[in-house]
Amino acid sequence: MWQPPQLSIPNEDRISALPDSLLYHVLSFLTTKDSAATSILSKKWKPLWLSQLILRFDDQPFQEALTFSNFVNSVIANRDKTLPIRSFHLKCCFLNRDIHDFLYTAVKSGVENLTIDLCNSGYSIMTLPSFILSTKTLSVLKLNRITLNEIPYFYLPSLKVLHLNIVKFTYYEYLLKLLSGCPILQDLETDCLSVYSPYSKEERQIISLSNLITANICNVFIPTEFDWFHNVERLRVELMVDEKVPNTLDNIVMFHNLTYMELIFRAQNPLLIFKCLMKLLQYCPKLQILIIDKVITPREYFHDKDWEEQEIVPKCLLSYLSTCSLRNYWGITCELHFAKYIMKNSRVLSAMKIQSAKFLDTTTKLQMKKELSLCLKNSTTCKLLFI
Repeated sequence: MWQPPQLSIPNEDRISALPDSLLYHVLSFLTTKDSAATSILSKKWKPLWLSQLILRFDDQPFQEALTFSNFVNSVIANRDKTLPIRSFHLKCCFLNRDIHDFLYTAVKSGVENLTIDLCNSGYSIMTLPSFILSTKTLSVLKLNRITLNEIPYFYLPSLKVLHLNIVKFTYYEYLLKLLSGCPILQDLETDCLSVYSPYSKEERQIISLSNLITANICNVFIPTEFDWFHNVERLRVELMVDEKVPNTLDNIVMFHNLTYMELIFRAQNPLLIFKCLMKLLQYCPKLQILIIDKVITPREYFHDKDWEEQEIVPKCLLSYLSTCSLRNYWGITCELHFAKYIMKNSRVLSAMKIQSAKFLDTTTKLQMKKELSLCLKNSTTCKLLFI
């Protein structure tokens, strides 16, 4: 017999009927303050936030440091003490004296993923407590606006991911000790690293980050070596190029595992960019994807026509390079020669992507595309994508 469709019950709480595991997952995307607010939804929700393994504290909604501290202390005091803290995210703009206590609680609870963001001017006088950098359980550490000062010992045996954004080291040797104390590091990301005290050339050391897979290095105001990253598979780096830079590549080791490389150059003489590139490609035998971007502040004169094509074609062009992208393309002579060289000598190239500079007019772009297309006249595999 036909049965009429059953209508849903008005005001039925379908979300609360979901399994606890799914509700915990939903709460993991909220700050702990917003997570606590869900306790008013129903009896089902009330205890959930106190059993969260992921804690996210942000003092932005609070008007003063004391109120924020009281809230964090209340959460720590009331949560289930038998449960670990897997992930602890602290974003603090107030200069808060209780920060060390918050972090100590996370460490004692076996924290594996730790993010510390001291997002206001207080970071310049706020240093990281030493117990953070000897935590055996940490696998992910992300520091933002932190000073590393007077820390004699670094050892993070489980750390796989290290992100350093606007981090200041008192001494250059602290950076070396930090990286050396991460024996299984796989992912390194840096932006705006600097050192208070002057450093000498004698301090520059080669560090073997033998397990590193991904490196993203930007705005580093201290000496770093390409050799640090010789085992990476994916490399993104910003380089300041001047007349001295090509010489620093004379003793570089092979990147035997590198398949993806993105380089952002800052230079006054663009010819140096492509001289540097031609040398660097010799050390990347398995490179498959190459992305080149540049910020050029040209001098009044530079010798753009002094292009020197290498006699020996890099191995990656002969066997591996499938995609090459040139961003902010001006069409200057050395840039054009490099693009032609890649298309002419790459045997397995499938895509040559050219993103022209925004200041170029349509007529100029069409002329550039026509000139580059001539290099692919006899190619059946490679496509030129020009925008």
